[in-house]
Amino acid sequence: MNTLRRLPGALLFIGRGAITSVIGNLSLAALALALAVSLWLYVTERENPTTERTFNKAIPITYVNVPNDLAVSQASASTVSIRIEAPENEFEGLDVDDFEATVDLGGLTVGRSGVPVDVAPPNGRVNVVSTTPAQVDVTLEPRRSRDVPVRVEIVGSPQTGFAAANTNVQPDSATVTGPESLVALVDSVVAEVNLTGARVDVTEDRVALEPRDARDGALSRVTVSPSTASVDVDLEQREFSSPFVVSPVIAGNPAAGFNVADISVQPAIVTISGSLEVLQSIDAVRGVLTEEISIADARDDVRRTVQLQLPPGARLQGNPTIEVAIDIEPGSGEFTFLVVPQIANVGDGLFATPAEPVAVTLAGDVSVLGQLTAQSIVVSADAQGLDEGLHVLPLQVTPPGNTSVIRVEPGELGVALTRQ
Repeated sequence: MNTLRRLPGALLFIGRGAITSVIGNLSLAALALALAVSLWLYVTERENPTTERTFNKAIPITYVNVPNDLAVSQASASTVSIRIEAPENEFEGLDVDDFEATVDLGGLTVGRSGVPVDVAPPNGRVNVVSTTPAQVDVTLEPRRSRDVPVRVEIVGSPQTGFAAANTNVQPDSATVTGPESLVALVDSVVAEVNLTGARVDVTEDRVALEPRDARDGALSRVTVSPSTASVDVDLEQREFSSPFVVSPVIAGNPAAGFNVADISVQPAIVTISGSLEVLQSIDAVRGVLTEEISIADARDDVRRTVQLQLPPGARLQGNPTIEVAIDIEPGSGEFTFLVVPQIANVGDGLFATPAEPVAVTLAGDVSVLGQLTAQSIVVSADAQGLDEGLHVLPLQVTPPGNTSVIRVEPGELGVALTRQ
């Protein structure tokens, strides 16, 4: 029992000793902590020293607290450059979006004022040392709005042979808002649509609208509402293409006792582009004529690179080199003609695809062959009893008198029969 009575006193004695010991060592603990912090700062500075340098990107300026009835019409600068101080490892990850450059226009009135630029760093480890320029001269004007028409501007060219026929834009007007002097310059807002390589109608739902002046110059510091428009552009085909036989125009006669044995053209068929009217003006059977080639008194083969006689408005696709070879031989010979086959006995209600020309080679007296044309040779395919679908038909050739058929290439014709 006596022991229990002495216990509170013993605890109090021990507690007083502990407190006295802690108080006596506080100065030592503080000194140790200060030494540790100093050592940490020293090591950190050695491994990651603080440096000062110019940030290599311009920071865009944002205007804040603009009075409701005013708008910025002019400013001496739109961006600022800054010089910053930070630990070395902070520079690696810094970007433009990490900084915010603001100009506070609160309380300003109409006219020109010099306003300081404030640049906020991304964190406390980065310090903005200087800003260039340190202030911006800003001109404020009364804020105005007005409605202007929306127009479509075509950018780029559609695929060859196609052109924009009609355009439709919704809405057809928009509201521009900004400084009254700039709003007065706005003639229209433009929706640009790119048609590069297009061959079908184009529809774009959200085309940005850009304010333009009467000379089609872009205007800044003016907002557009709505900011986008829906645009439809209808394309139409204005140029068509079709294959045509190349028909060489031969003038004169070989020397006495010599005949023309063969005439060949490379390429034998060319593709001509143009309007429908232009293509219809070219004889589908005779094809496209070359410039005149003279063989007067020729005793040897004649080789010529020639131009084609194209009607106005026609265009030769690929611009191939037209080579005409005329073989001059004594006696008889062979001529090759490009003939468009006739498809006979097509059933009622059926339509046959146009036939491609075939090469028909005839033999006979050169003087006779030289007078022939493709129209004098009948090449036919019989579609008797055939229904719609794809068919391969043999070709029958009826040569002119005093000539014989040597070969027909190809000897068969692929025909597609469809219901009209």
